[in-house]
Amino acid sequence: MAWQWRTLDRDKWNEASELLDIVAARYPVLVARPAKPLAIGTGDRLKTMRAEVGLTEEQADLVLVRVTRTSSYLAALARGGPRYDLEGEIAGEVSEAERKAAGAVLAARRARRRARIDADNACRSVESDQAIDAGEGSAETTDAIEVRGAEAGEAGEANQASAPSEAGGSDDRAAA
Repeated sequence: MAWQWRTLDRDKWNEASELLDIVAARYPVLVARPAKPLAIGTGDRLKTMRAEVGLTEEQADLVLVRVTRTSSYLAALARGGPRYDLEGEIAGEVSEAERKAAGAVLAARRARRRARIDADNACRSVESDQAIDAGEGSAETTDAIEVRGAEAGEAGEANQASAPSEAGGSDDRAAA
């Protein structure tokens, strides 16, 4: 099956991680830390050897996508250096074009992430400003509003007690 995932949803990612745990017992280079660039053709080799680890062709693809789409793997490509086969032996070098391409993918990921963070922060700031404007701010803001409201209420009661009544004067004058 010659298809590729552009992205993996959470369920596929978790499935791929479980499969990777199984395959990594036989081929530890797939989960090496720091990540190691894999030899060209590793995917085809993994597919032909999939029976050894009990994978379908689709599962072999999924494992390879799971390994090669991580930022740590792309960073290993961007650093350059040797490529490794499934047994962990050196099998070629990362080309300059591959290094640059991996670096570009990482830079794009960082830019998208930074944009998402900036957008989230901007939304939070606007929501916070709107909540404060509506009197729904933080607990401190709410407490301050309640205190001011209580003070205003007390002042209002005091003003009512000293103000002349509608019947023509204060109660003190009426008693005199």
